[in-house]
Amino acid sequence: MTFTRGRVVVAELRRAGWLEWLEDWARSGRQGYMDPKQSEAFAEFLARQPPVGEQ
Repeated sequence: MTFTRGRVVVAELRRAGWLEWLEDWARSGRQGYMDPKQSEAFAEFLARQPPVGEQ
């Protein structure tokens, strides 16, 4: 379901499973363009980040 204001999409409701798939796909896509050292550094950076909502 999408919500629009004028001709602009302002919100979109999705099932949780779909959002988890999208997040995994995006993470894999980002890391797929990195060389191995950069990918490892990025993974370490993400591991140091606090969980969402605990800032």
